[in-house]
Amino acid sequence: MLETALKIRSSINKNTSLIVNERIDIALLTNSAGIHLPGNSFKLKDVIKVFPGKLIGKSVHSVSEAVKAENDGADYLLFGPVFRTPAKIKYGKPQGLKKLKKVCDNVNIPVYAVGGINPMRIKKCTAAGAYGIAGIREFMITGNIRKTISIYRKELGEL
Repeated sequence: MLETALKIRSSINKNTSLIVNERIDIALLTNSAGIHLPGNSFKLKDVIKVFPGKLIGKSVHSVSEAVKAENDGADYLLFGPVFRTPAKIKYGKPQGLKKLKKVCDNVNIPVYAVGGINPMRIKKCTAAGAYGIAGIREFMITGNIRKTISIYRKELGEL
């Protein structure tokens, strides 16, 4: 994982930020811009002590989790799954756009919609208050990553 992160780090430009998912050791060793914490991960206050001045995000699944994460010092949130996605079926029904809106309305930090996101759903998420979107599946299954990125950029516009 460290080798991959170092390759990514050396290949991105200065306008791109590397955010590492949960692995504080990898984030520190690669001088990453930040770290993202899953819902049941380290306490934000502990990560802030180890990773001062860096971006710290948190995955949340409810308004109360979102408000707590903001109060604990998160810089941004991932909320979802908003839509049905194969990776999250085992956890139950998707959260939906109404819950996304509630989360967005109750915090003052950026909220990114995640889960089942595709280009046709981006504007629905931003209309509900999301600052942006996060996705994996469409980028993993595409046969043409440049085209997929281009489609997403077009839909995201000037966010």
